[in-house]
Amino acid sequence: MKKIMITLMVILTLLCGCQANENTNAFDYGDDISKAQEIAVVSPETEEVMDTITGAEDIKDFVLALEVEKWKLETLPEEATEIGSFGLAQEETIKLGQTDTDGTLFDIATITLYDGDYISFEIGGLDMTFEVSEETADYLNGYFE
Repeated sequence: MKKIMITLMVILTLLCGCQANENTNAFDYGDDISKAQEIAVVSPETEEVMDTITGAEDIKDFVLALEVEKWKLETLPEEATEIGSFGLAQEETIKLGQTDTDGTLFDIATITLYDGDYISFEIGGLDMTFEVSEETADYLNGYFE
């Protein structure tokens, strides 16, 4: 009985140790953003798509301009007003046994821009607010002028 308990404790320790190494840093979502195949620029007033970014080079430029490594997790000020949002979409991941997808795009994340250099980033049911650099905010504001 003692050997079983010791073995069980060792297994639990190993399993807990493996989970502790999982990276839960919100800044690592930059990789997910770069997987987007389409970025829809959405007006806050009408919720209509104003523009669509689809070119691989244009999406790469968009992701670089976000400067995700400079985002600071913050609380959205109560007086902040929404400027617009960006809907990120990609095709479903090809699973084992599949040879191709049907080309349908699925929403993977939403970036909402607020005045005062704030954004909210929603991905997989997780909604976070960040303060971004002035350069990033100016770049994103450019889509709504």
